[in-house]
Amino acid sequence: MATLRSDIIIPEVFTPYVIEQTTLRDAFLASGVVQPMAELNATEGGDFINVPFWKANLSGDFEVLTDSTSLTPGKIEAGKQTGVILHRGRAFEARDLAALAAGADPMAAIGAKIADYVAHQRQKDLLSCLGGVFGTLGSNSSTSAFFPLSIDGESGDTPTTLSPRHVAEARALLGDQGDKLVAMAVHSKVYYDLVERRAIDYVTEGDARLTSSVTDFVGGSIAGAYGDVRVPTYMGLRVIVSDDVQVDGTSPNQEFATYFFTQGAIASGEQMAMQTETDRDILAKSDAMSIDLHYCYHPVGARWKVTTTNPTRAQLETVTNWEKVYETKNIGIVRATVTSSFD
Repeated sequence: MATLRSDIIIPEVFTPYVIEQTTLRDAFLASGVVQPMAELNATEGGDFINVPFWKANLSGDFEVLTDSTSLTPGKIEAGKQTGVILHRGRAFEARDLAALAAGADPMAAIGAKIADYVAHQRQKDLLSCLGGVFGTLGSNSSTSAFFPLSIDGESGDTPTTLSPRHVAEARALLGDQGDKLVAMAVHSKVYYDLVERRAIDYVTEGDARLTSSVTDFVGGSIAGAYGDVRVPTYMGLRVIVSDDVQVDGTSPNQEFATYFFTQGAIASGEQMAMQTETDRDILAKSDAMSIDLHYCYHPVGARWKVTTTNPTRAQLETVTNWEKVYETKNIGIVRATVTSSFD
C-alpha cells in the first residue's frame, strides 16, 4: 500500500512525543508550582473529583490537670476540596493544494508546533482558575475565595511597580509558611520592567529545581555570558513569564496580576491522557488530525462549589463558582496587583 500523507503523523508514536514535549514546555510544572495529585486522576469517570482532607490544626489550648476534673476530649475536623474536569479538544486540517502552493507540508508543520500549542492552552486554563479564586483585577471583590491573599485589593492602595516589598508582603500573608514561596508568574511587561532595573538574577536550571549542590548565580547585565541555560529569578523566586496573566485597563494605565506560589500550590489530575487521531478525506484531498485532553487543574485549598460541568474559561473565572476550604495561611498562592514602566 502506498504511503499516505496522513502517515506522517502516527498517533501511537506522535501522542507520547507531544505529551513529553508539552511537559518540557510547561513552565508551571517545571517550577514545581503544579504537581500531580493522584486523587485528581478521575480514571473511573465523572465530572468532579472530591478530595477529603483533615483540617490543618487541632483547636483548643492545654487544659490544667487537676485531681477533681477530667480532660475534655477534642476532635479533628474534616473538609473537602472539589475539582472540576476539563474536557478539551482541537482539530487541524490541510489540503493537498495548500501544500503544493507552499512547497512544504502543512501537516508536518502542525505536528511540530502542537506541543507548544497544548502547553499554552493548558496554561490559559490554569490562569483562568486563578482568576476565579482571586477575582477580576480592580473589581475590589471581597467575595472571592482567596481575597485574603490579595495585595492591593479592596484596601484602596494604589498599585506600584513590582518591588521587594511585594515579595515580603506575600510572605507575610502566609505567616510562618511564607518562606515556602518558590516561584512567581508575571506578565512580560512586568518582567522587562525588572530587567531594566537589573533586578533579575539568573541561575542554572539545576539550581532552579534545587537539584544542584552548587549555587551558580549570574546577575543582571552579564546573564547568559557563560553559555548555560539560565532561569530568571527575583528575590530568590523563580520567574514564570506569560502574557496570559491577567491585565486590567488599557495603556497607559494598565494594572497586572503577579502570582506568588509555594511548591505544589496547584494540583493537577488526568482523567484520560491526550489522544491523537488522523483522517484522510479523499474527496476533498485533505488530511486532518485531532487531539483531545481530559484533565483538572485545581488551586489547592479551594472548592468548585457549583454543579457546572466542563466549564468554559469564563466560567472558571467566575468568582461565585469557587470557595475557600483551607485556612488562609495554608494556601500557597498570593496575588499582587502591580504596574509597569513599559505599560
